[in-house]
Amino acid sequence: MDVLIKHLKTACCLVILPLLCIATQIEASSNPLATQEQRDLDAKAINIFKNHAFHLLRYKAKLTYTVAYGLFVSDEAKPLMDGMIDELVFSSIQKAVNSDPYYPKVYWVDTGPRHWFGETIPGGRYSYDNPDVIYRTIPINDKVHYVIHGIRDSNGLADATFSLISNPNSQKTVAVLTSNDLVINADGTYDITIDNQPANGRVNHIQSTSSAVMLFVRNTLGDWQTNKPDELSVEVLDDSSAHKPRSDTRIYMETLKNLAESTFFYGTGALGIKTKMNKVNTFKQPSQSDDLGTLVTQASSFGHFKLNDDEALIVTINSGGAKYFVVPATNPWTITVDPGKYLCSFNNTQAIADADGQYRFVISRTDPGVYHWISTSGLHEGTMMLRWQNLPASAPTTGKASVQTELVKLSDLPSKLPQETRWVSTSERATQLADRLNAYLLRSATDVE
Repeated sequence: MDVLIKHLKTACCLVILPLLCIATQIEASSNPLATQEQRDLDAKAINIFKNHAFHLLRYKAKLTYTVAYGLFVSDEAKPLMDGMIDELVFSSIQKAVNSDPYYPKVYWVDTGPRHWFGETIPGGRYSYDNPDVIYRTIPINDKVHYVIHGIRDSNGLADATFSLISNPNSQKTVAVLTSNDLVINADGTYDITIDNQPANGRVNHIQSTSSAVMLFVRNTLGDWQTNKPDELSVEVLDDSSAHKPRSDTRIYMETLKNLAESTFFYGTGALGIKTKMNKVNTFKQPSQSDDLGTLVTQASSFGHFKLNDDEALIVTINSGGAKYFVVPATNPWTITVDPGKYLCSFNNTQAIADADGQYRFVISRTDPGVYHWISTSGLHEGTMMLRWQNLPASAPTTGKASVQTELVKLSDLPSKLPQETRWVSTSERATQLADRLNAYLLRSATDVE
Protein backbone atom coordinates (compact mmCIF):
# COMPACT_ATOMS: atom_id res chain seq x y z
CA MET A 1 0.00 0.00 0.00
CA ASP A 2 2.84 2.38 0.89
CA VAL A 3 4.40 1.75 -2.49
CA LEU A 4 1.07 2.48 -4.20
CA ILE A 5 0.66 5.75 -2.27
CA LYS A 6 4.21 6.73 -3.17
CA HIS A 7 3.51 6.17 -6.87
CA LEU A 8 0.24 8.11 -6.65
CA LYS A 9 2.04 11.07 -5.05
CA THR A 10 4.65 10.99 -7.78
CA ALA A 11 1.97 10.88 -10.47
CA CYS A 12 0.13 13.81 -8.89
CA CYS A 13 3.31 15.85 -8.83
CA LEU A 14 3.95 15.08 -12.48
CA VAL A 15 0.47 16.32 -13.35
CA ILE A 16 0.12 19.27 -10.96
CA LEU A 17 3.57 20.83 -11.28
CA PRO A 18 3.27 21.50 -15.03
CA LEU A 19 -0.17 23.00 -14.41
CA LEU A 20 1.28 25.27 -11.74
CA CYS A 21 4.00 26.33 -14.16
CA ILE A 22 1.38 27.14 -16.78
CA ALA A 23 -0.64 29.12 -14.24
CA THR A 24 2.49 31.04 -13.24
CA GLN A 25 3.19 31.84 -16.89
CA ILE A 26 -0.38 33.07 -17.38
CA GLU A 27 -0.12 35.28 -14.30
CA ALA A 28 3.25 36.63 -15.42
CA SER A 29 1.93 37.52 -18.87
CA SER A 30 -1.38 39.02 -17.67
CA ASN A 31 -2.12 42.72 -17.92
CA PRO A 32 -0.53 44.53 -14.94
CA LEU A 33 -3.23 47.20 -15.21
CA ALA A 34 -6.14 44.78 -14.78
CA THR A 35 -5.96 44.54 -10.99
CA GLN A 36 -8.70 44.08 -8.44
CA GLU A 37 -7.76 47.45 -6.93
CA GLN A 38 -8.32 49.07 -10.32
CA ARG A 39 -11.74 47.48 -10.66
CA ASP A 40 -12.78 48.48 -7.14
CA LEU A 41 -11.71 52.10 -7.59
CA ASP A 42 -13.36 52.29 -11.01
CA ALA A 43 -16.61 50.99 -9.51
CA LYS A 44 -16.53 53.62 -6.75
CA ALA A 45 -15.73 56.40 -9.24
CA ILE A 46 -18.54 55.32 -11.58
CA ASN A 47 -21.02 55.27 -8.70
CA ILE A 48 -20.17 58.89 -7.80
CA PHE A 49 -20.23 59.88 -11.48
CA LYS A 50 -23.73 58.46 -11.92
CA ASN A 51 -25.18 59.92 -8.73
CA HIS A 52 -23.83 63.46 -8.79
CA ALA A 53 -24.39 65.93 -11.64
CA PHE A 54 -21.93 68.71 -10.64
CA HIS A 55 -24.12 71.19 -12.58
CA LEU A 56 -22.55 74.40 -11.28
CA LEU A 57 -18.95 73.29 -11.75
CA ARG A 58 -19.74 71.94 -15.21
CA TYR A 59 -21.17 75.33 -16.13
CA LYS A 60 -18.08 77.11 -14.79
CA ALA A 61 -15.84 74.70 -16.70
CA LYS A 62 -17.72 75.40 -19.91
CA LEU A 63 -17.31 79.16 -19.44
CA THR A 64 -13.62 78.86 -18.57
CA TYR A 65 -12.78 76.68 -21.56
CA THR A 66 -14.82 78.92 -23.86
CA VAL A 67 -12.82 81.98 -22.78
CA ALA A 68 -9.55 80.02 -23.07
CA TYR A 69 -10.49 78.89 -26.59
CA GLY A 70 -11.10 82.48 -27.68
CA LEU A 71 -14.83 83.02 -27.03
CA PHE A 72 -16.03 82.28 -30.57
CA VAL A 73 -16.07 78.49 -30.51
CA SER A 74 -16.26 76.90 -33.96
CA ASP A 75 -19.17 74.72 -35.01
CA GLU A 76 -16.75 71.79 -35.14
CA ALA A 77 -15.33 72.30 -31.64
CA LYS A 78 -18.61 73.17 -29.91
CA PRO A 79 -20.17 69.67 -29.82
CA LEU A 80 -16.91 68.20 -28.51
CA MET A 81 -16.94 70.32 -25.35
CA ASP A 82 -19.52 68.31 -23.39
CA GLY A 83 -17.54 65.10 -23.87
CA MET A 84 -14.38 66.83 -22.67
CA ILE A 85 -16.15 68.13 -19.56
CA ASP A 86 -17.55 64.65 -18.85
CA GLU A 87 -14.00 63.31 -18.85
CA LEU A 88 -12.75 66.23 -16.75
CA VAL A 89 -15.42 65.42 -14.16
CA PHE A 90 -14.59 61.71 -14.13
CA SER A 91 -10.86 62.43 -13.83
CA SER A 92 -11.59 64.64 -10.80
CA ILE A 93 -13.52 61.78 -9.22
CA GLN A 94 -10.71 59.32 -9.99
CA LYS A 95 -8.19 61.54 -8.21
CA ALA A 96 -10.50 61.72 -5.18
CA VAL A 97 -11.35 58.02 -4.80
CA ASN A 98 -7.65 57.19 -4.47
CA SER A 99 -6.56 60.03 -2.20
CA ASP A 100 -6.31 58.30 1.19
CA PRO A 101 -2.59 58.09 2.14
CA TYR A 102 -3.29 55.61 4.96
CA TYR A 103 -4.99 53.17 2.58
CA PRO A 104 -3.22 53.81 -0.72
CA LYS A 105 -3.82 51.90 -3.92
CA VAL A 106 -2.30 51.96 -7.39
CA TYR A 107 -4.79 53.50 -9.81
CA TRP A 108 -4.55 53.83 -13.60
CA VAL A 109 -5.97 57.22 -14.63
CA ASP A 110 -5.97 59.81 -17.44
CA THR A 111 -6.99 57.35 -20.13
CA GLY A 112 -9.85 56.96 -22.59
CA PRO A 113 -13.05 54.92 -22.19
CA ARG A 114 -12.71 51.16 -22.28
CA HIS A 115 -14.80 48.03 -21.89
CA TRP A 116 -13.39 45.31 -19.66
CA PHE A 117 -14.62 42.71 -17.18
CA GLY A 118 -18.09 43.27 -18.61
CA GLU A 119 -18.10 46.92 -17.57
CA THR A 120 -17.81 50.16 -19.53
CA ILE A 121 -15.38 52.57 -17.86
CA PRO A 122 -15.80 56.26 -18.77
CA GLY A 123 -12.87 58.23 -20.09
CA GLY A 124 -10.93 60.40 -17.67
CA ARG A 125 -8.56 62.23 -20.01
CA TYR A 126 -7.47 65.79 -19.44
CA SER A 127 -4.92 68.38 -20.51
CA TYR A 128 -2.82 66.69 -23.18
CA ASP A 129 -2.98 63.02 -22.27
CA ASN A 130 -0.11 61.23 -24.02
CA PRO A 131 -1.16 58.04 -25.88
CA ASP A 132 2.24 56.51 -25.08
CA VAL A 133 1.97 56.91 -21.32
CA ILE A 134 0.32 54.81 -18.64
CA TYR A 135 -0.45 57.22 -15.79
CA ARG A 136 -0.96 55.85 -12.28
CA THR A 137 -1.49 57.50 -8.90
CA ILE A 138 -0.57 56.49 -5.34
CA PRO A 139 -1.60 58.83 -2.47
CA ILE A 140 1.08 59.53 0.16
CA ASN A 141 1.61 61.42 3.40
CA ASP A 142 5.01 62.52 4.69
CA LYS A 143 4.30 60.99 8.13
CA VAL A 144 3.89 57.52 6.63
CA HIS A 145 6.54 55.08 5.38
CA TYR A 146 5.85 53.36 2.05
CA VAL A 147 7.44 50.77 -0.19
CA ILE A 148 6.45 50.64 -3.85
CA HIS A 149 7.04 47.16 -5.25
CA GLY A 150 7.61 47.00 -8.99
CA ILE A 151 8.30 44.44 -11.69
CA ARG A 152 9.70 45.63 -15.02
CA ASP A 153 9.08 43.47 -18.09
CA SER A 154 12.19 42.24 -19.91
CA ASN A 155 11.35 44.40 -22.95
CA GLY A 156 11.72 47.52 -20.82
CA LEU A 157 10.14 50.94 -21.31
CA ALA A 158 10.93 54.04 -23.31
CA ASP A 159 10.90 56.03 -20.07
CA ALA A 160 9.60 55.89 -16.52
CA THR A 161 9.31 58.51 -13.80
CA PHE A 162 8.03 58.52 -10.24
CA SER A 163 7.08 62.07 -9.29
CA LEU A 164 5.99 63.25 -5.86
CA ILE A 165 3.53 66.06 -6.45
CA SER A 166 2.01 68.64 -4.11
CA ASN A 167 -1.31 68.92 -5.92
CA PRO A 168 -3.10 66.32 -8.08
CA ASN A 169 -4.37 69.06 -10.39
CA SER A 170 -1.45 71.44 -10.90
CA GLN A 171 0.82 68.39 -10.48
CA LYS A 172 3.69 70.54 -9.27
CA THR A 173 6.73 68.33 -8.66
CA VAL A 174 8.24 68.04 -5.17
CA ALA A 175 10.73 65.24 -5.88
CA VAL A 176 11.28 62.78 -8.69
CA LEU A 177 12.96 59.43 -9.31
CA THR A 178 13.79 59.05 -13.00
CA SER A 179 14.46 55.96 -15.08
CA ASN A 180 18.15 56.89 -15.14
CA ASP A 181 18.34 56.61 -11.34
CA LEU A 182 16.04 53.63 -10.82
CA VAL A 183 17.97 50.49 -9.85
CA ILE A 184 16.29 47.32 -11.14
CA ASN A 185 17.29 43.80 -10.12
CA ALA A 186 18.29 41.19 -12.69
CA ASP A 187 14.86 39.55 -12.44
CA GLY A 188 13.09 42.85 -13.18
CA THR A 189 11.98 43.54 -9.61
CA TYR A 190 12.61 46.77 -7.74
CA ASP A 191 11.50 48.52 -4.57
CA ILE A 192 11.10 52.27 -4.02
CA THR A 193 10.99 53.65 -0.48
CA ILE A 194 9.14 56.87 0.32
CA ASP A 195 9.28 58.69 3.67
CA ASN A 196 10.35 62.02 5.13
CA GLN A 197 13.93 60.94 5.84
CA PRO A 198 17.01 61.24 3.60
CA ALA A 199 18.08 58.16 1.67
CA ASN A 200 20.96 57.34 4.07
CA GLY A 201 22.35 54.79 1.65
CA ARG A 202 19.01 53.43 0.45
CA VAL A 203 18.72 53.03 -3.31
CA ASN A 204 15.49 54.01 -5.07
CA HIS A 205 14.47 56.38 -2.28
CA ILE A 206 12.24 59.43 -2.59
CA GLN A 207 12.18 61.85 0.33
CA SER A 208 8.71 63.25 0.89
CA THR A 209 7.81 66.61 2.39
CA SER A 210 4.78 68.03 4.15
CA SER A 211 3.53 69.37 0.81
CA ALA A 212 3.62 66.04 -1.03
CA VAL A 213 0.23 64.34 -1.47
CA MET A 214 0.64 61.88 -4.31
CA LEU A 215 3.10 59.76 -6.24
CA PHE A 216 2.39 60.24 -9.94
CA VAL A 217 3.84 57.37 -11.98
CA ARG A 218 4.44 57.60 -15.71
CA ASN A 219 5.34 54.48 -17.72
CA THR A 220 6.12 55.47 -21.31
CA LEU A 221 5.63 52.84 -24.01
CA GLY A 222 7.79 53.41 -27.07
CA ASP A 223 6.77 50.22 -28.88
CA TRP A 224 3.13 49.56 -28.00
CA GLN A 225 3.40 45.95 -29.10
CA THR A 226 6.35 44.95 -26.92
CA ASN A 227 6.56 47.49 -24.09
CA LYS A 228 4.46 46.65 -21.06
CA PRO A 229 3.70 48.84 -18.02
CA ASP A 230 5.35 47.86 -14.76
CA GLU A 231 3.49 45.70 -12.31
CA LEU A 232 3.06 47.95 -9.27
CA SER A 233 1.83 47.58 -5.69
CA VAL A 234 2.16 49.74 -2.59
CA GLU A 235 2.88 48.67 0.99
CA VAL A 236 2.35 50.84 4.08
CA LEU A 237 4.97 50.04 6.72
CA ASP A 238 3.13 51.82 9.54
CA ASP A 239 0.02 50.79 11.45
CA SER A 240 -2.90 52.62 9.82
CA SER A 241 -5.64 51.08 11.94
CA ALA A 242 -6.11 54.29 13.95
CA HIS A 243 -7.17 56.08 10.78
CA LYS A 244 -10.60 55.41 9.35
CA PRO A 245 -10.81 55.15 5.54
CA ARG A 246 -12.05 58.34 3.92
CA SER A 247 -15.82 58.66 3.83
CA ASP A 248 -17.86 59.06 0.66
CA THR A 249 -18.68 62.60 1.77
CA ARG A 250 -15.01 63.52 2.00
CA ILE A 251 -14.35 61.91 -1.39
CA TYR A 252 -17.20 63.96 -2.87
CA MET A 253 -15.82 67.18 -1.37
CA GLU A 254 -12.37 66.30 -2.71
CA THR A 255 -13.92 65.83 -6.15
CA LEU A 256 -15.41 69.33 -6.03
CA LYS A 257 -11.99 70.77 -5.20
CA ASN A 258 -10.32 68.77 -7.98
CA LEU A 259 -12.87 69.84 -10.57
CA ALA A 260 -12.62 73.53 -9.67
CA GLU A 261 -8.82 73.48 -9.73
CA SER A 262 -8.62 71.36 -12.89
CA THR A 263 -10.86 73.82 -14.70
CA PHE A 264 -8.43 76.63 -13.89
CA PHE A 265 -5.15 74.79 -14.45
CA TYR A 266 -6.16 72.96 -17.62
CA GLY A 267 -8.62 75.44 -19.11
CA THR A 268 -7.07 78.81 -18.34
CA GLY A 269 -3.51 77.52 -17.96
CA ALA A 270 -2.87 74.74 -20.47
CA LEU A 271 -5.40 75.63 -23.18
CA GLY A 272 -5.54 79.41 -22.82
CA ILE A 273 -2.10 80.62 -21.75
CA LYS A 274 0.12 77.77 -22.92
CA THR A 275 -1.63 77.00 -26.21
CA LYS A 276 -4.10 79.47 -27.70
CA MET A 277 -1.92 82.51 -27.05
CA ASN A 278 0.45 81.13 -29.68
CA LYS A 279 -0.08 81.95 -33.33
CA VAL A 280 -2.04 79.23 -35.14
CA ASN A 281 0.00 76.55 -36.95
CA THR A 282 3.16 77.43 -35.02
CA PHE A 283 4.98 76.23 -31.90
CA LYS A 284 7.17 78.01 -29.41
CA GLN A 285 10.58 76.42 -28.97
CA PRO A 286 10.61 73.75 -26.22
CA SER A 287 11.08 74.79 -22.61
CA GLN A 288 11.16 73.01 -19.24
CA SER A 289 8.71 73.34 -16.35
CA ASP A 290 7.63 71.54 -13.16
CA ASP A 291 3.89 72.20 -13.23
CA LEU A 292 0.74 71.77 -15.34
CA GLY A 293 1.51 68.07 -15.62
CA THR A 294 4.94 68.50 -17.20
CA LEU A 295 8.11 66.79 -16.06
CA VAL A 296 11.21 68.57 -14.81
CA THR A 297 13.23 66.13 -16.93
CA GLN A 298 11.38 66.97 -20.13
CA ALA A 299 11.02 69.89 -22.49
CA SER A 300 7.69 70.66 -24.08
CA SER A 301 6.20 72.88 -26.75
CA PHE A 302 2.53 73.83 -27.14
CA GLY A 303 0.64 74.82 -30.26
CA HIS A 304 -2.65 74.64 -32.12
CA PHE A 305 -3.51 74.07 -35.76
CA LYS A 306 -6.29 74.90 -38.18
CA LEU A 307 -6.24 73.20 -41.57
CA ASN A 308 -8.42 73.06 -44.66
CA ASP A 309 -9.03 69.73 -46.36
CA ASP A 310 -6.33 70.45 -48.95
CA GLU A 311 -3.73 71.65 -46.43
CA ALA A 312 -1.07 70.02 -44.28
CA LEU A 313 1.29 71.18 -41.57
CA ILE A 314 4.84 69.84 -41.83
CA VAL A 315 6.37 69.58 -38.35
CA THR A 316 10.15 69.13 -38.24
CA ILE A 317 11.62 67.84 -34.98
CA ASN A 318 15.21 67.91 -33.78
CA SER A 319 15.41 65.37 -30.97
CA GLY A 320 18.18 67.25 -29.18
CA GLY A 321 19.52 63.89 -28.06
CA ALA A 322 16.33 63.06 -26.14
CA LYS A 323 15.90 59.36 -25.47
CA TYR A 324 12.20 59.83 -26.08
CA PHE A 325 10.04 62.35 -27.89
CA VAL A 326 6.45 62.33 -29.09
CA VAL A 327 4.35 64.40 -31.49
CA PRO A 328 0.65 63.89 -30.62
CA ALA A 329 -2.42 65.66 -32.00
CA THR A 330 -5.32 66.30 -29.63
CA ASN A 331 -8.76 67.79 -30.17
CA PRO A 332 -9.54 71.52 -29.65
CA TRP A 333 -10.03 70.83 -25.92
CA THR A 334 -6.59 69.17 -25.42
CA ILE A 335 -7.58 65.50 -25.19
CA THR A 336 -7.00 62.65 -27.62
CA VAL A 337 -9.90 61.45 -29.75
CA ASP A 338 -9.26 57.72 -30.15
CA PRO A 339 -5.52 56.89 -30.12
CA GLY A 340 -6.11 53.28 -31.09
CA LYS A 341 -8.25 54.04 -34.11
CA TYR A 342 -6.45 57.13 -35.40
CA LEU A 343 -2.80 57.60 -36.25
CA CYS A 344 -2.75 60.69 -34.03
CA SER A 345 0.77 60.41 -32.60
CA PHE A 346 4.31 59.33 -33.37
CA ASN A 347 7.22 58.79 -30.99
CA ASN A 348 10.89 58.31 -31.83
CA THR A 349 10.64 54.51 -31.53
CA GLN A 350 7.84 54.43 -34.10
CA ALA A 351 9.38 57.06 -36.39
CA ILE A 352 12.26 57.07 -38.88
CA ALA A 353 14.84 59.87 -38.99
CA ASP A 354 15.61 61.62 -42.26
CA ALA A 355 19.13 61.77 -43.68
CA ASP A 356 19.84 65.01 -41.79
CA GLY A 357 18.93 63.34 -38.48
CA GLN A 358 15.69 65.27 -38.09
CA TYR A 359 12.16 63.88 -38.10
CA ARG A 360 9.39 65.26 -40.29
CA PHE A 361 5.71 64.63 -39.69
CA VAL A 362 2.70 65.63 -41.76
CA ILE A 363 -0.40 66.76 -39.88
CA SER A 364 -3.56 66.71 -41.98
CA ARG A 365 -7.21 65.75 -41.93
CA THR A 366 -6.97 63.60 -45.05
CA ASP A 367 -4.38 60.89 -45.59
CA PRO A 368 -1.34 62.41 -47.36
CA GLY A 369 0.18 59.03 -48.17
CA VAL A 370 3.30 59.49 -46.03
CA TYR A 371 4.30 57.01 -43.33
CA HIS A 372 4.73 59.84 -40.81
CA TRP A 373 1.12 61.00 -41.06
CA ILE A 374 -0.33 62.44 -37.86
CA SER A 375 -4.07 62.35 -38.31
CA THR A 376 -6.24 65.14 -36.92
CA SER A 377 -8.79 62.40 -36.21
CA GLY A 378 -11.20 63.84 -38.76
CA LEU A 379 -11.02 67.39 -37.40
CA HIS A 380 -9.94 70.63 -39.08
CA GLU A 381 -8.53 72.08 -35.87
CA GLY A 382 -6.79 70.83 -32.79
CA THR A 383 -4.11 71.27 -30.17
CA MET A 384 -0.68 69.76 -29.62
CA MET A 385 1.84 69.34 -26.83
CA LEU A 386 5.19 68.06 -28.07
CA ARG A 387 7.44 66.38 -25.52
CA TRP A 388 11.16 65.63 -25.33
CA GLN A 389 12.20 63.41 -22.40
CA ASN A 390 15.52 62.29 -20.96
CA LEU A 391 17.41 65.15 -22.57
CA PRO A 392 21.21 65.20 -22.19
CA ALA A 393 22.87 67.76 -19.93
CA SER A 394 24.27 69.57 -22.97
CA ALA A 395 23.02 69.67 -26.54
CA PRO A 396 24.67 67.20 -28.97
CA THR A 397 26.48 68.30 -32.12
CA THR A 398 23.24 67.81 -34.07
CA GLY A 399 21.70 70.68 -32.12
CA LYS A 400 19.31 71.20 -29.24
CA ALA A 401 15.68 70.12 -29.14
CA SER A 402 13.65 72.24 -31.53
CA VAL A 403 10.52 72.35 -33.69
CA GLN A 404 9.77 74.05 -37.01
CA THR A 405 6.49 74.19 -38.93
CA GLU A 406 5.44 74.89 -42.50
CA LEU A 407 1.87 75.18 -43.79
CA VAL A 408 1.60 73.69 -47.28
CA LYS A 409 -0.89 72.32 -49.77
CA LEU A 410 -1.23 68.54 -49.76
CA SER A 411 -0.39 68.54 -53.46
CA ASP A 412 2.96 70.23 -52.72
CA LEU A 413 4.17 67.62 -50.22
CA PRO A 414 6.37 65.69 -52.69
CA SER A 415 8.41 68.83 -53.35
CA LYS A 416 8.48 69.92 -49.70
CA LEU A 417 9.59 66.65 -48.10
CA PRO A 418 13.07 65.05 -48.37
CA GLN A 419 13.71 62.56 -51.12
CA GLU A 420 14.07 59.71 -48.62
CA THR A 421 10.55 60.27 -47.19
CA ARG A 422 8.69 57.00 -46.84
CA TRP A 423 5.39 56.90 -48.71
CA VAL A 424 2.78 54.19 -48.13
CA SER A 425 0.11 52.50 -50.22
CA THR A 426 -3.51 52.09 -49.16
CA SER A 427 -2.88 48.52 -48.06
CA GLU A 428 0.25 49.50 -46.14
CA ARG A 429 -1.71 52.19 -44.33
CA ALA A 430 -4.42 49.69 -43.45
CA THR A 431 -1.78 47.39 -41.97
CA GLN A 432 -0.21 50.28 -40.05
CA LEU A 433 -3.58 51.22 -38.55
CA ALA A 434 -4.50 47.62 -37.73
CA ASP A 435 -1.18 47.03 -35.98
CA ARG A 436 -1.63 50.22 -33.99
CA LEU A 437 -5.13 49.29 -32.84
CA ASN A 438 -4.15 45.75 -31.84
CA ALA A 439 -1.19 47.07 -29.84
CA TYR A 440 -3.29 49.76 -28.17
CA LEU A 441 -5.92 47.23 -27.07
CA LEU A 442 -3.29 45.29 -25.11
CA ARG A 443 -3.46 47.83 -22.28
CA SER A 444 -7.15 47.04 -21.67
CA ALA A 445 -6.84 43.28 -22.21
CA THR A 446 -8.21 40.90 -19.57
CA ASP A 447 -8.51 37.15 -19.11
CA VAL A 448 -12.30 37.62 -19.19
CA GLU A 449 -14.06 37.85 -22.53
